[in-house]
Amino acid sequence: MNIEQWIYLARSEIRANKGKMVLIFAVVAILFLIAGLYWPKKYESSTTILASEKNIIAPLMEGTAVATGVQSLAGNAREIILSRRVLEQVMEYAGWPLVQMTPLQIEMAAEEISKRTRVESVGVGLLRISYTDSDPKRAFKTTERLASLFIDESLQAKRDESRTAFEFVDNQVKLYHRKLLDAEIRLKEFRGSNADARPGSQTDVEARITQLRQQLEQTRLQLSEAREREKALNRQLSGEAAFSEQLTKEQQFRERIAELQQQRDNLLLNYKESHPDVVRLNHQIREMEELVLVESARRNEIIAALQSGENDSRVAAIQRNPLYQQLRRQLSDTRTEIATLETRVQITNGFLTEALERSVRITDSEAELAELMRDYEVNRTLYSDLLRRRENARVSMSLDQEGQGLSFKIQEPAVLPLKPTGLRLLHFMMAGLLLGAGIPLAMVATLIQIDPRVRQYAVLQQDLKLRILAVIPTLKTPRDRNLGRLVNIGLALVVIAVISGYGYVGYMRYTHAI
Repeated sequence: MNIEQWIYLARSEIRANKGKMVLIFAVVAILFLIAGLYWPKKYESSTTILASEKNIIAPLMEGTAVATGVQSLAGNAREIILSRRVLEQVMEYAGWPLVQMTPLQIEMAAEEISKRTRVESVGVGLLRISYTDSDPKRAFKTTERLASLFIDESLQAKRDESRTAFEFVDNQVKLYHRKLLDAEIRLKEFRGSNADARPGSQTDVEARITQLRQQLEQTRLQLSEAREREKALNRQLSGEAAFSEQLTKEQQFRERIAELQQQRDNLLLNYKESHPDVVRLNHQIREMEELVLVESARRNEIIAALQSGENDSRVAAIQRNPLYQQLRRQLSDTRTEIATLETRVQITNGFLTEALERSVRITDSEAELAELMRDYEVNRTLYSDLLRRRENARVSMSLDQEGQGLSFKIQEPAVLPLKPTGLRLLHFMMAGLLLGAGIPLAMVATLIQIDPRVRQYAVLQQDLKLRILAVIPTLKTPRDRNLGRLVNIGLALVVIAVISGYGYVGYMRYTHAI
């Protein structure tokens, strides 16, 4: 089927079903018009708020005061605006009869306002608050009040936050001030009760211990030397050096014996033992040896007499010997020196023991002192830091009280909405006319496609390859033609009436009569 045939069939179907099509057009158009008239109107009012924290105070107070950031306010804007306390104030301002409403009705109204309220961020520091209502005045008042309360609540929350922060830091400053005073008192009491609890005590004690140990070693060395000297003097006094004269004679005899033996040895090189000179020398050597034995025995007797304390002439003579007296004095001085050194060793040992005990006490005291000092330093550091933070908090609180911190500005104030949002009567009227005309045409096109009847003889020729002998046209009587004219006039009047009704309703809506 070509386009010409399709248009011919469509025109035929329209003529055949024009009553139904006009009826469908009128019903659809009227239904949409009625729906447009009774469709609930929604009026939306919105306002844009600019939240800014940049002013001339900000660079001056940088590092000293802390201001609330814009991002945090944008994130909490919906919670601030849709709080129960704010919504009740908005409802009272916008005209809801709260006195006549039950708590359940108030709760439902607040929930409805929350659903109709939209809070969104439209830029850096820009907040848009929108509210939709069937009453344009109430939409305007609600939006205006929401913006005003949001600004007031945000500024008040910032002031409360700054004041709370200052009070918290101030309480912490007072707390750590008391802790610092307690630490100072404990430190003072500890230093008062421990004389060694002062800087450098351990160093002084260690130096003292080193000095005492050196003195002790030196004294012990001197004591050992004195004792050895005492032993030597005792040996000398016991006969080894006290009798120099006897020792000299004995030595002379021994030397004479050595000389005689040398002479004898020389003679024996040339002569025999029986030679008179050799015999003479042997006789002299024996005499000298007897004299040595006599002197040795005499010396031993004197030593025994000295040791036993006998007072004979020989002992007295020896004791009167200047060398003996000198040795006795040296021995006495040495013994005195030994006693002195022993006393010094004992005293030094006492001092060393005391210094070691003091070192232990100082070590314990230093550990406790370090703990007290650490506690004191921690409290002092925290106290100093809190003092600085308190002044920063004080400046921040002053900035918020003076309104120099975060500031709000109504960028776009709320206006009274004159036109409803969403689907309006114009949309329903346009949809009614388009669908009223489009639905019948769509029905005709659908009928042409699915109806199996043959409406044109050309179809028989082309599709079935049949020969057409004749075509009998529809014969209308004058009565049928007159009736057709009346039907056409009636249908035209219906269409005109529908369009006129649309025009009248549109005019009345334009003049706000409805």
